[in-house]
Amino acid sequence: MLLAHELLGQQHSPERWLFVLHGILGRRSNWRTFMRKVLEQRPGWGAVLVDLRMHGDSQGFPAPHTVASAAADLLALRTHVEGEHGGQVAGLIGHSFGGKVGLAGAAALRRAGASLEELWIIDAPLGPRPDPEDRSTTMVFEVLDGLPPRFESRRAFTEAVMAAGISQRTAQWLATNVVAVDEGEGGGWRFGLELEHLHALIEDFAAVDLWPTLVEQSAALPIGLVVGGRSKAVFGSERERAEAEAAAGRLHLEVIPKAAHWVHVDAPAELRALLAGPPR
Repeated sequence: MLLAHELLGQQHSPERWLFVLHGILGRRSNWRTFMRKVLEQRPGWGAVLVDLRMHGDSQGFPAPHTVASAAADLLALRTHVEGEHGGQVAGLIGHSFGGKVGLAGAAALRRAGASLEELWIIDAPLGPRPDPEDRSTTMVFEVLDGLPPRFESRRAFTEAVMAAGISQRTAQWLATNVVAVDEGEGGGWRFGLELEHLHALIEDFAAVDLWPTLVEQSAALPIGLVVGGRSKAVFGSERERAEAEAAAGRLHLEVIPKAAHWVHVDAPAELRALLAGPPR
């Protein structure tokens, strides 16, 4: 199966492509506006905005739903993009869940012969998170699990999520996944993602340890980790490990003080400046 995706910069016949990978419950459109501006400062590059498995339009992928499976999905996408549009996949940018998938994907792509030049991981913990400091994702899943199956409108969904304690910004973001139900099936609106499969993905994300993969890949691949200074995604022992790997020269670590977890929303100019080239 082929992941749903969208190309940016195609009109310029890019020589190199960046895979852009969203976080859990996200979709490729989350990064469209931001990446258009990034490409303005990267001549010769295009971006492939990806809907990861069981997100957006990438539905129906077979189990197991794991970080490794999501990473393996990128192999067929690379073959398709290079075969249909030319150029080569030469870098990855991944946010949160997509950051971990990006690291695992970089390893898989390099084993398959890809000549990668860079990997950017945006506010993603690379080790296991049995008891994360930031429980916002857990709360979102608890709210989604408790919602009714149908709504009269997308606005009704947003209001229900906010009434359960979710912020307006997050509720509106979640509402991008709400889809219309055919009149023949009763009409209305529903949340368009299969939560049981997303639970499997986030549980594996919390369990898998990719620090050894970073150490292995860093010998030949420049890797950057961008952390939001107000975020608790990379926190405590995770932050200490990141600082140790940076001190050892295996990781380029940048902290953007004013940013929370959605770094590209909270500090777009600062993040664009970092993504103007590979990690240094």
